[in-house]
Amino acid sequence: MATTANLHGTWWDTSSGKETMKTLVRGWFDSTEREALVEWKMLCKDIKTNDDYEREGRLAGIGAMRELVEAQNIPLEEAKYGGTKDFTQVAYGNGFLITDRMRRFNKIKMLEKLTRSLKKTMIEGKDIEISKMFNNMTATTYAAGFDTYALAYNTHTCLDDAATTYDNYLTADLATGSYEDALEYFDKMYDDQGNIYVGKARKLVVNPALRVKAYQLTGADKKPFEQSNTKYDLNSYFGFDVVPAVYHRFSSSTAWMVIGDVGDTDYGPRVYTALEPDLETKDGDDRARNTAVTSLQYFKYGFTDPRLVLVGNI
Repeated sequence: MATTANLHGTWWDTSSGKETMKTLVRGWFDSTEREALVEWKMLCKDIKTNDDYEREGRLAGIGAMRELVEAQNIPLEEAKYGGTKDFTQVAYGNGFLITDRMRRFNKIKMLEKLTRSLKKTMIEGKDIEISKMFNNMTATTYAAGFDTYALAYNTHTCLDDAATTYDNYLTADLATGSYEDALEYFDKMYDDQGNIYVGKARKLVVNPALRVKAYQLTGADKKPFEQSNTKYDLNSYFGFDVVPAVYHRFSSSTAWMVIGDVGDTDYGPRVYTALEPDLETKDGDDRARNTAVTSLQYFKYGFTDPRLVLVGNI
């Protein structure tokens, strides 16, 4: 029979793969056999579902009070409706096929090794897929909110009659000034009725290249980036309850953002999961006694309201 790339047999890499058929090698190095890197849960709500799609709606309650003159009727106001957003499940899968001969005679437990690899690939693949949303925050390619705009946008819209907008994209490298602007943003947000909405910044999320800078801004009690600090040179940004977080899947070396509490009801980025990665082992669809191992998962990522995400740069 002809060999194919998706069928693991004893012909695998005949120059060296035959070593797997004899106990001649003391150990096998496999850099992919490690713990899966999973970081999306520090950036997104983790929501389980049993439905094919979930629908979320946007609503603004009653607006501001009004001054009345004597004998004037109290005005009546309606809540403002801001539309809905659907999160429809997407299926992702992978698998492998191994011949009976390879499964029976290899000396490195190839079936078990590949099964572990498949499990890690599926778990890590979810993290990689969700990272597309955070590496394309100025585009709607992978996600858009209630207002149809990208996660990072200069004129997000509220629902009030005055058409209030807010800007959650600084377009600035991480520095003391831009970080201060980020903290100020959380003190001056607007709700959908155009009223002041004070949020709470919780994480400074950075590319690994900005790890030290992030820790200096949030965790050092002395003035950041100074070599000659005295006891009087204090860090003005220390004590804001913001913790640094390194996001290894940021593709840009200048990428950073400040986010609120993922557990906050108003926090926007989320992942709806209907099925965690499963594993199914069965005979191949032929009479060769091949073994097929497949994995399947269902999830959908995106965001609703972007208010609690301040994007510094991407």
